[in-house]
Formats: sequence, structure tokens, C-alpha cells
Amino acid sequence: MILLTGAYRLFFPAAGLFAAVALPLWLVMYMGADLLDDPLSWHMHEMLFGYLGAALAGFLFTAIPNWTGRPALAPVQLAVLFALWLAGRLAIFTAPEALAAQVITAAFLPVVTVLVARDIIAAQNKRNLVVVGLLAAMSLTQAVFLWLDPQWAMDAALALALVLMALIGGRVTPAFTRNWLNRRGGGKVPPPFGKVDRAGLTATGLVAASWAATGLSVVTGVLAVVATLALAARLTRWQASRVAREPLLLAQHAAYAWLPVGTALLALASLTDWASLSQVRHALGAGAIGTMTVIVMLRALLGHSGRPIEGRWIDWLLLILLHLGAALRVISSGFGDPIPLLHSAGSLWALGMVLFVIRALPIALAPRR
Repeated sequence: MILLTGAYRLFFPAAGLFAAVALPLWLVMYMGADLLDDPLSWHMHEMLFGYLGAALAGFLFTAIPNWTGRPALAPVQLAVLFALWLAGRLAIFTAPEALAAQVITAAFLPVVTVLVARDIIAAQNKRNLVVVGLLAAMSLTQAVFLWLDPQWAMDAALALALVLMALIGGRVTPAFTRNWLNRRGGGKVPPPFGKVDRAGLTATGLVAASWAATGLSVVTGVLAVVATLALAARLTRWQASRVAREPLLLAQHAAYAWLPVGTALLALASLTDWASLSQVRHALGAGAIGTMTVIVMLRALLGHSGRPIEGRWIDWLLLILLHLGAALRVISSGFGDPIPLLHSAGSLWALGMVLFVIRALPIALAPRR
């Protein structure tokens, strides 16, 4: 079965389809449908650990053979891993209070962590050991969410995701931009990794640690201001204006831009009453995670299937819908009656995911060119 010949073929369309279904389902429950006892916890858990977990698995098990030179997962291994992810989604929806369902749900990320660690350590690929650490921390955070403190775990997991996106997004965005510009005659290109990038990653790590440890404190707010400036400084060096014609590159810059937006809102929420924790969560969740995972998945699908990594009209449309949906969700908290904007935001974002599935599934099902 062709879907089992690559992690990107199986997990990427599944992640998009899950998000496209889960968000409207949450909106239905938000409006009063009695499907779960605690629909908010389900929504937070599944959009972060369910959707992001699938996207991460697809990305990592596609990228690690390139990082390490080790073989990709065999079809049987991939099928078992996907079955475990799917079982977790079904278990946590049908029996969220049952211990067995929680254990099944919690098992996926640790298994991913072990498999990733196995290949990275065996290949002595020290550069990516940090990814193993972040995955392990995400696994522990999910356990805290399920059995101890879901509100703290939500923010701690978002803090970890912030670091992961700053790390991987900050690696691939300037690299792909530089390669694209060099193929078209060079000129001014993004500079190599340097002091500004180290400062950005350091500031991001510090604010993530403070947010997880102290919540919306003054320390978190001050560090968030520093991280915002550092993240924005990185972004301004990557020549986004020179790739504006190519949606699959411009989208990487736009997705990364949600990181300083998220940390700026974190600063405001920590130091003032001008922003809320919900706005921070949705800027980093619907905004940064949603748009960055989709563009990374789309580029990986095209590249690993032997197709040109070039955008089409549907790519412009789905990316605009995702960004617009995320932006409306962030600003909806500032209105007296947020319900119309909240529904519009969720509908647009989910439609963007539907279009991603329409774009991704035919590629996943087709032989490599």
C-alpha cells in the first residue's frame, strides 16, 4: 500500500483531516452539544497533542533518514505507529475518563521519542539531540495534562512547541530562501546562522522556561519582550520581500512571524491587562503551529514525491484561510460578543485544513515522479 511507503504519505493527510474535523466538532460542543463532559480539555489536548503529534511524526520520520543516513521506518512499523495514533484519538473521545483510554492516548509520543532517539543516537547526530529532549519533555507534559494539571500542561506544551518552531523554522526558512534566491541569480540572501540567531534561540528558550515555571509573571513578561525583539530581528534578516512571488516560501516567513506575535502577546498578558492567555494560546496554536506545520508538510510532500516545490492557487487560498482564521480567533477576545468572530475564525481555519487535505492526498497516493 503506497501510503505505508513514507511517513509523509500517511501522517500528513491524516493530520490535516483530523484538524478539519476536530475543530468544527469543538465549535458544535462549544455551542452546547452534549458530546463530552469536558469538551474544552478535549479540544486543547487534541489540537496540541493529537494534531501536532501526527504532524511531528510525519516530519521527523521523513527527515531523520536524511539527517542520519539510517533507513526509514518499514511499512509494518509505520502502520503500527499510525494505528497507535489513531487509537489514541478514538479512545480519548469515546472514553476520556477511562484509564485504559488515557494510557493508549499517552503512548504515542513516547514511542515516537524512542524511535527518534534510537536513530539520532545511533548516527551520533548530536546536532539534533535537542529534538529528542523536546519530544521527551512533550511526552511528560502530555502525561501531566491527562493526570495532573491540564491548564499548566497546556501552557508548558505550547512553550515547548515555541522552542521547537523557533529551532526548526529558524533552520529551514532562511536555508530554503537562500537556496531559492541563489538559483535565481543570488543577490542579497539570508546570512548564515550567527549571533542574532543564537540570541533569538536563547531568548526563546528562556521565556519558554519562565512561562512553564512561573506562568504570567513579571519575569515572563520581561523575557517575552526580549524574545519578541530577538525573534523579529531574525525574521527581518531573511529577505521575505524577495520571495513574495512564491507562496510556499513566503508562507514560511509568515508562519514564523506568528512567533514574535505570540511572544508579544505573552508580554502584554504578563505585564498588563491588554491581552489574555487565550490570545497567547491561539496565536501560538492556531497561528504558529497551524500555519508552520501545514507549510512544512506541504513542502515535504512535494519534495519527497519528486514534484516541483512550487505554489499553486490552492496553496495561496488555503494559507490565507489559515492565517485569517488564526488572526480572527486572536482578536475575537477583544469584542463584547466574540461568538460571530469565533465561529468565523474556526470555519475559515478548518476550511484551510480541508483544502490542505485536498491538495495533499492525491500527492500522497501517487507514485514518486
